[in-house]
Parts: sequence; structure tokens; C-alpha cells
Amino acid sequence: MLSEPACIRIVLSPQDIEQWPDRPPDHPPPPLWPRSRSLTVRLPAVDRAVPICRSLTRLWLDQQHVREDSVRHTALLVTTELATNAILHTDSTVITTHLRRNRSHLRIQVRDQGTAPEDRQHWHHTSGFGRGLGIVARCARALGTHVADDGSRTIWATVSLRR
Repeated sequence: MLSEPACIRIVLSPQDIEQWPDRPPDHPPPPLWPRSRSLTVRLPAVDRAVPICRSLTRLWLDQQHVREDSVRHTALLVTTELATNAILHTDSTVITTHLRRNRSHLRIQVRDQGTAPEDRQHWHHTSGFGRGLGIVARCARALGTHVADDGSRTIWATVSLRR
């Protein structure tokens, strides 16, 4: 009997991002994914990657049989906000999203390559921007960050599977 892999790993190139959804990458489609308890997606750090990351998260939640609307909504919101934060507020060229499930919760992590200088000007000086981590903190069970010796940063959040 073959064992299930510990993690589904997807690496998307800038070309994959540009061609999505007309031509998805050469990865097995979700129905052929083994029922892995975790998913790792490596994406170019471009705005267009956020909806793709969200879409792959939704497909993984389907594969995990996470059906409760409030849990799905929260997991998708957290994934979207953390990925967006990594793209907008760092100098990363690549981000990595990792989702893992256990019996009681989902853990969602986004790793970037390091923070941008504090004086960097962002294009989003309009109302409504800059609240992403606050939104995540309010809807997640826990939120934290880890900065590695190389300057890369991982922001993680846990989402309860029981509402």
C-alpha cells in the first residue's frame, strides 16, 4: 500500500502566473492530489499571484473536506491577507505559502524574503489599506511571526476548524 505524501508542493513560475487560468501549470489537478494534510505553494511576489494562491487554497480546502462556510471564509481571508502583505511590504521576488491541517485547526504561513525599508513609498496611500494584519488578528485563533537569520520572515496564523 502506498503512503500519502506529507505535503503537496507546487512551484509556479512567472509564466504560470501570467497564463493562469487559461493554461494552469503542469501539476496534477486537485482531484488527483493525494489527500495530503499540507500544501506548499511557491509563487512569484506579484499582485497577480494573490488570487491564484487563494484559488489553490480553496481547492486544497475542498480536498480536505473543509465544508463549513465560516471556516473556509476565514482561511481564504487569512491566506489572501498574508500573501498580499508579503507582496506589498517586502522586497521579495518569491513568497511561499504553507497550509497544514490537524484535527482542531488550520495553520497558514506565508514566508517572504525580507522586509522593505521603512521609508519606502507605497502606491496604496488611500483609505482602506494597511489593515490586513489587524483583520487577520481579529479572525484567527493565533497570529505570530518569525524572522530567520537570513532576514526572511514567516507570518503564521491558526484558524479553528470548529466554529
